[in-house]
Amino acid sequence: MQSIISISKCPICNGKEYIFHISEDGYESAEPCECLIAKWTENWLRHSGIDYEEYQTKNLGTFLTDCEMAEKMKDNAVKFLADKQATGCGYFGKSGIGKTHICIAISQELTKKRKLPHKYFAYRAEIQKLKATMYHDEAYQELMHKWTNCPILYIDDFLKFATNKDGMQTQDLQIMFDIINSRYINKKITIFSSELTVKEISNIDEALGSRIYSMIESYGMKCDGKNRRL
Repeated sequence: MQSIISISKCPICNGKEYIFHISEDGYESAEPCECLIAKWTENWLRHSGIDYEEYQTKNLGTFLTDCEMAEKMKDNAVKFLADKQATGCGYFGKSGIGKTHICIAISQELTKKRKLPHKYFAYRAEIQKLKATMYHDEAYQELMHKWTNCPILYIDDFLKFATNKDGMQTQDLQIMFDIINSRYINKKITIFSSELTVKEISNIDEALGSRIYSMIESYGMKCDGKNRRL
């Protein structure tokens, strides 16, 4: 994927990266030029945790709407992106129907349109890192700060393989409750994809499920259909 920065010297700001204004009373102010915002956006995308090339193949334009379910998934994404008051959305259901694709597309659009960075939380990988540092306070708090404070967070495959022979792993629930509760309280935008439905998550932990339900409001979808990967 080529860089989204194509102008070496911006004709708007003449390479200064800021637009300067002088008010009637003589005070000077500055605002970032479009070229600087474009640089910020590219940097955010490159450091989101998602391979930069994925944004070219997984966006709203490349999401195939060749069936009724896919049309509903894209329509849900478009409505969510247009709602500036929404704090979350989610796609729940079987594997291989495009949940990750549509969520990466949403994350990318949010960053570009609202000029805010997003982070990608690959559940199986990141939960292991958090559990490994759980009893090392400084390292654990540093990781938790990353996930609780980023403006936009996409949690992929939420609670994937979080059960063992004794049931749901307690540490997984403790960690995810703390992350989601913090984001819920502070109205941070959170995007979910999971093979579990919100009802199934609520059956595992009612407090966790109810917070997710409140965050995604009318932008949560149960998805079914054929596995497109096959």
